[in-house]
Amino acid sequence: MSTPIHEHKERDSDDSAWYRCTPSSGIRIADTLDEVKSFAYDSFDRLDKNNDGFVSRQELNEVLHDHRWSWRDRSYVSFLLRRLDDIKAAYDEEWGDDVDGISRVDIQEYFNAIREKIPGPKR
Repeated sequence: MSTPIHEHKERDSDDSAWYRCTPSSGIRIADTLDEVKSFAYDSFDRLDKNNDGFVSRQELNEVLHDHRWSWRDRSYVSFLLRRLDDIKAAYDEEWGDDVDGISRVDIQEYFNAIREKIPGPKR
């Protein structure tokens, strides 16, 4: 029995619908998000070129165009850039909106919130 068209549209309009998807190729979104989070944690000091404790849009853009970084690392940087404002908003830093960038805590809180939306085992 097929699902009525209006139910597909309703489901597709759900902002978190993509979290539940598992492409036919076997790639799990949860695993990809875990890879991006690991990259952001492991590379934070390299990304934070001015050592102020925050990774700025400018610092990420510099890495994105630096071909000394692997294509995979640059794809992770692209993910971070596209979601920079959401990541920054994930945690209310005590120093307010004056900071141009994301902290380790911002990254942690953002990915924790995303993982809560994904069904299945949590890492």
